[in-house]
Amino acid sequence: MKVFYEILVVLHVIGVIAIGWGIFSEVRKSPRGVNVAMLHGASLQVLTGILMVGIHDKTGDEPLSHATVGIKLLVALAMLGVVAKGKRAAGDASKYWTVVLVLWLRSEEHTSELQSH
Repeated sequence: MKVFYEILVVLHVIGVIAIGWGIFSEVRKSPRGVNVAMLHGASLQVLTGILMVGIHDKTGDEPLSHATVGIKLLVALAMLGVVAKGKRAAGDASKYWTVVLVLWLRSEEHTSELQSH
């Protein structure tokens, strides 16, 4: 079970990298938009995050802060929703790109803060 959990952690990090890659690949484009890397990265983040919480609760290591998990899930679902809406948007999707950038930066800042405690 420990190996499966570690694989999920690696996939979760790959999701973060995919979102970042998608964001930075749009920087030089005009207008900026939402791309497939962001969509797949956000989907991977939600899926692996839910699986990691489920496995962590089953193994009974140290207790999780469910408030923190809930906030992270809310941010991930918001990002997934914005990316999905941005992919379907006709015309200029730069506002969706900006929201994804802010959520991605805020999510990473919050994760770093949690890991330092």
